[in-house]
Amino acid sequence: MPFGGLAFFADAGNGDQFFVNLGCNNAVYVWEHESDSRTWLAAAVLGYLEAWMRGELSH
Repeated sequence: MPFGGLAFFADAGNGDQFFVNLGCNNAVYVWEHESDSRTWLAAAVLGYLEAWMRGELSH
């Protein structure tokens, strides 16, 4: 997944970055800086925020 069309909005504190893929229905992913991998977290920002507030995210 190229970086064009991605909107980064948060840092995990370990170098990893959270972003919204503007070309994919605004799904939320985490970019892991050490492996350059991109992992899906939620279908939308609201779902990401709800999971974060419930403590369900591991990043």
